[in-house]
Amino acid sequence: MSRKGFQPGHTGRPRGTRNKLAGRVFEDIFAHWCEPVAPGSNVRKGQEALQDLYTKNSGEYLRLTVSVLPKEFVFENAVAELEARAAPPTLLASPAKVSNES
Repeated sequence: MSRKGFQPGHTGRPRGTRNKLAGRVFEDIFAHWCEPVAPGSNVRKGQEALQDLYTKNSGEYLRLTVSVLPKEFVFENAVAELEARAAPPTLLASPAKVSNES
């Protein structure tokens, strides 16, 4: 028996199958997100969904927006904001340095 991607002695699905499926699902979601709310409208379904979430549940909206940002982006901007407000030096120091000073 010969299947593309099959390796003797290995069980399970062929390598890359899951990534292809995830890629297709992402493409479908993105296409739906970009569709106009109504024919001829400049407002997209994704924009409308975000506005609706913001209006009905701003806490969930905030949780969603933070969850999709890269962690480095959130952390770097938080540190920059703290530095701009003249945060205490111990707050901006590395955890190892703070524990050694305690």
